[in-house]
Amino acid sequence: MRQLHIELKDHSYDIRIENGLLEHLVFYIEEIYQGEKVYIVTDDNVAKIYLDAVRENLCSHYQVESVVIPHGESSKSLEIYAKLCEMLLEKEIRRNHLLIALGGGVIGDLTGFVSATLYRGLPYVSIPTSLLSQVDSSIGGKTGIDFYQRKNILGAFKQPKAVLIDPNTLKTLPAEEFNNGMGELIKHGVIGNVSLLRRLKEHPVIDEDVIYESLTVKKKVVESDEFDTGNRMILNFGHTFGHILELKRNLRHGEAVSLGMLMVIRMGMDLNLTPSYCYRELKELLEQFHLPAVPPDYKNHFREIIFDKKNISGTIQMILIKDFGQPILYPVSEKEIGR
Repeated sequence: MRQLHIELKDHSYDIRIENGLLEHLVFYIEEIYQGEKVYIVTDDNVAKIYLDAVRENLCSHYQVESVVIPHGESSKSLEIYAKLCEMLLEKEIRRNHLLIALGGGVIGDLTGFVSATLYRGLPYVSIPTSLLSQVDSSIGGKTGIDFYQRKNILGAFKQPKAVLIDPNTLKTLPAEEFNNGMGELIKHGVIGNVSLLRRLKEHPVIDEDVIYESLTVKKKVVESDEFDTGNRMILNFGHTFGHILELKRNLRHGEAVSLGMLMVIRMGMDLNLTPSYCYRELKELLEQFHLPAVPPDYKNHFREIIFDKKNISGTIQMILIKDFGQPILYPVSEKEIGR
């Protein structure tokens, strides 16, 4: 079992990483919640595999309700958000009740947003079941839904009471979803853990230790910049272009980020900031995990980044690298983009 502690100004919580954690889940919930009722939010795919077992485990100590929504990115919408709130209210949820997000990134983002907004705030626990959510979206407090053909443009910062990770859930992931999560895991290596990149290349097995090493990168950045106004922006490496491709090409998030990373590395090369071997070595690693590695020309998508969330007063903070493990913020104005 591995554990990290996230220490923030007004809220702190633990991340537990343990094979078989779901088998004694109630033990960890009892540590942080002394109420009587919990509400599990999951999707129809995850429900088939884990919902009954999780309900049974929790029923020994709590009254348990559950809500199941359709799987997929399309559920991160105003319509499903409203429907989820409606179903929870019909089941008589109260402000002191605990929400449990059981699933991948969509469930985590959506449940976290409900937690931030329903009754102006409910406590929630994240139980990520996909590799993508285990190494990225389940920690850091960013929640949200898609709107106006933009990723996560409606959202709020809401920290969980705990993040509980059982790597055994990865055994039930389809291969394409496992590889999808590798996009974010590799990103953490690129921006902050070079030894993780070497380990993935030489020993491509994902276990408790690899998940832990990936999360140490995000932990350090989140603690230094909880609300994404400065240094935390480096976690968006590959995302500025990646989010555009994700929606336009209907790609999985990790696939889009993989292409986005190569695009900004190419941009860095054109600016004489990034050595060319970074492009070559990253491309090889992405191909090793069956991720897309033939990106479009970043110049063809430059104008579209104007609507990125990192556009502050007409300036986009692009995240480039000077080398592996050395991310930098590179401001680009709308005038330079050519609007």
